[in-house]
Amino acid sequence: MRRSLIAFAATLGIIASACTSSGSTPNDADNFLGTGGEGIFAAGGAVTRFESCVDFLAYAKKHAMERVGPYGLDMYGGGPVMYEEFATAALDDVGGQAPPTTIFAPERDGESYSGTNVQVAGVDEPDLVKTDGERIFVVGRGQLFWIDVTGEPKVVASMPLGGWGQQLFLSGDRLLVMTAGGEGFGRFAGDIVYGGSQRTVLTEIDVSDPGSMKALRTLTLDGGILSSRSIDGTVRVVVRSTPVGFAWQYPEGEGIRAERKATEANKKLIEESTLANWVPWYVLEDHTNGNTSDGPLLGCGRVGHPDEFAGLSMLSILTVDLDEGLKPARSIGLMAEGETVYASASNLYVATSPWRVWPVDVRDAANSTPVTQIHKFDISTDEATYEASGEIEGVLHNQFSLDEYQGILRVVVTDEVPWRSQGEIPDTSVVALEQHGQKLEEVGSVSGLGKNERVYSVRFVADRAYVVTFRQVDPLYVVDLGDPTDPKVAGELKINGYSAYLHPIGDHLLLGVGQDATDEGRTTGSQVSVFDVSDPANPTRLSRIQFDDAYSQAEWDHHAFLWWGEDSLAILPLERWVWHERDGKEDHFSGAAVLSVTENAISQVAEIEHPGFTDPECSECGSWTAPIMRSIVIGDRLFTISDSGMLASNMDDYDDNVWLDF
Repeated sequence: MRRSLIAFAATLGIIASACTSSGSTPNDADNFLGTGGEGIFAAGGAVTRFESCVDFLAYAKKHAMERVGPYGLDMYGGGPVMYEEFATAALDDVGGQAPPTTIFAPERDGESYSGTNVQVAGVDEPDLVKTDGERIFVVGRGQLFWIDVTGEPKVVASMPLGGWGQQLFLSGDRLLVMTAGGEGFGRFAGDIVYGGSQRTVLTEIDVSDPGSMKALRTLTLDGGILSSRSIDGTVRVVVRSTPVGFAWQYPEGEGIRAERKATEANKKLIEESTLANWVPWYVLEDHTNGNTSDGPLLGCGRVGHPDEFAGLSMLSILTVDLDEGLKPARSIGLMAEGETVYASASNLYVATSPWRVWPVDVRDAANSTPVTQIHKFDISTDEATYEASGEIEGVLHNQFSLDEYQGILRVVVTDEVPWRSQGEIPDTSVVALEQHGQKLEEVGSVSGLGKNERVYSVRFVADRAYVVTFRQVDPLYVVDLGDPTDPKVAGELKINGYSAYLHPIGDHLLLGVGQDATDEGRTTGSQVSVFDVSDPANPTRLSRIQFDDAYSQAEWDHHAFLWWGEDSLAILPLERWVWHERDGKEDHFSGAAVLSVTENAISQVAEIEHPGFTDPECSECGSWTAPIMRSIVIGDRLFTISDSGMLASNMDDYDDNVWLDF
């Protein structure tokens, strides 16, 4: 292993030298890193394609020199990173033209099954559980389990997974496992170390042989996943990577002189930097033949940069066709920051708010409004291609703040900023953008939603937007987008509490999952509500159910929520813990609630809890129950999944259970 590390380091050094030595030419560098990006960036647009690696390196150095200081590049790994760090994108973000619902797969022998709860029908999202109605693949306790559910559920195969934050895609007999961290190479101070900067590990697994899983290929990349989407077996993985390999110098002692000396040393590091510092690297292991290859993920000619500087990170969109197998080809890059990813059936958008990514001078920004930059990519063909960019004032709440409908991108933004004084009131707007050439231009907007309140949830359904804001009460706003050039707030409903997640459940009906609250805005526990929005000017709440002192993972992770429309059931995880001081007893629940939902009433038909765990070495510790994270319906059975195992319940009475321990 040590020999391979040394060889890899030597290879990297040769590459860096070849690309930047005095004897090299632009053609030398281009031949190594490749071009071939003529068709993915059109000329004369809002994003400029790098014509050569020399141009790329000059651009990176110029903007880095303007931002380097005594502690390195602000927000870009200033300082040695010896441990892997990863923050999963909450995921991130999709939207679309069809009313968002849980996708139902085709019937199987008269039975149907639920899939991942996604925002856009037909656009799959990564999750820790995937099923095709006969097999369930699930991540639990650092392992991947294959569960056969054609008869009595049973675990037929398992394999260990490295790293953390594992997410899955399933297409036929191919499983793609996306993992943060795991064993890999890091670059620091000219040497190769374990740990290092963020990395992403993609593993292609063959699941064609019943009861056996076989890893075919593993692709390790610099950077962390922002998000990913899959349409008909073609996966788009959006990776954000930052500059690597800088051994920053720090001030030796205090004072201006020490800082200036460190800054000059760091400027020299920037001047001497090579392509290896700026271009994400990959290592591909083919487990079928034992071959390993590595190289830059992107050619310089396949990278563009916005006309307005948008950061020193690299946003790479990697296309993986699971039918063809995992490989690092067909990537497109944008030198910009990215936070939120949204995909319709034909387009993918990456949005970022620059003020969140690199520091700003508070004095200069005191009277300014933050902006969100949005970049659009066409994913209707085999290869993602750049389309257009735009910019709007304000910041996004989460992935549901974006939605594409009939060629128009609708966005919900709030101008709340951390440096704004207490007396200044944030405002929320709905903005409509249309592509004109290579620019996303505003064609209409409406503001004034939730003055002095935060956005808690957004849902677009056809030509309407539903926006929930909250501070003391919960205004549910209905925004009419029938004419995107003239959107209007059609109506609002003020009630205590808020809905953190909204889900369409029928013709002009919304189900909201969130928190109840007092008149003063103090939250008191989970509540599920049904809203009638058939009259946009007069939205009403038809029914609700409350769970005192409880909260649900569905409030911040929509994959945890399941709507089973065939039986009008909502299944959501619930957790509750209350200590009663009077009698010294605790009231604790960790499980899932099965709710029957009609227009007139919501009732609980079952309460599901997984077996508890008791530490045999601690008699006073009591028992612990793993939280239920996901629910799946297959035929007449409900499968609930926690990190401890999976419980199969008969949906007739929820009593006939099979427990599989992980």
